[in-house]
Amino acid sequence: MVRNSIQLLILLTMVLFNSCKGQDNEKHIYLVGWEVEFNGSEQCNSFIQTQAIDKETSYGEGTAIELVFKDNKLIKAFDIEEGHKTLRALKETEKDFKYQEVKPNQIYQIIKSEKGESYLGGEPPPDFKMPKFEFNAPFQYLGKISKSEEAFSWLPFDLHLVVPLYNYFGKLYIDYSNPLQPEIINIDELKKEDNADKNLEPNSEIVFKKTPIKLEKSKNYGDSYNHTGVPGWIQNPNIPIDPKSKKTMKFLCQLSSDIGVKAERTNVKAKTESMQHYYESLNFAGDGDIYIFFNPDTKMACFLIQNT
Repeated sequence: MVRNSIQLLILLTMVLFNSCKGQDNEKHIYLVGWEVEFNGSEQCNSFIQTQAIDKETSYGEGTAIELVFKDNKLIKAFDIEEGHKTLRALKETEKDFKYQEVKPNQIYQIIKSEKGESYLGGEPPPDFKMPKFEFNAPFQYLGKISKSEEAFSWLPFDLHLVVPLYNYFGKLYIDYSNPLQPEIINIDELKKEDNADKNLEPNSEIVFKKTPIKLEKSKNYGDSYNHTGVPGWIQNPNIPIDPKSKKTMKFLCQLSSDIGVKAERTNVKAKTESMQHYYESLNFAGDGDIYIFFNPDTKMACFLIQNT
């Protein structure tokens, strides 16, 4: 009887050991978002690199994915919604997907604060030259991202944000090899898309009030679209590839139209009264968000806007 009990105890110990060993052999990746196929494509790899977060953050407010690997092969996946996990059906093309090391991205919320070194709005520096632009709507100065901020310490220099805000564009690539004289790379594409706001002219001016911002570490990615770390896509993921290096660009930050930066002065007069408020505060295609990416090696920036 004692012998049988000892044998049973040994058997249970071995089962428990093998079970724990199997769990130790598992690896996990946590990602913000949902619309992606894990098939090893360039789009898939860019998504994993850009949207990776840690486990704790994945259970915060918003939508996330957990990938589970065994022997470096994807065995199952879960959708995580507001902390609740449900099994995600794998497609046939996803079942051989291999594990890859990925560094989770740290999220920083962007908050208005007089203590911040970075700022939105304001006047461009006296020695800064706006990119040459041939269209009806001029470039707008959006502010400065300071590399002194922990969240932006990977930047090679302070980055002055400029976009033709009222000339609606797809992806805008700007070369900052000379950080005080950036140049548009894809000007020919912009010519094809030329659909500038008809209320603006080349001499139109909108100067937004200089608004200092600071950054605070956060584990939530769903409660604000003014943040760094991972983009919260309004539409499908649209991660840019650097036209110079052909590599995935690093996400810099996302700014929302509700950030509350007012115009300090403007000479724009809308043709209808209902449109005038669009020129009285910083906004991106009305109610959208702007996504900013940067490659510190090639000094290339990419700007794009999404809205509902």
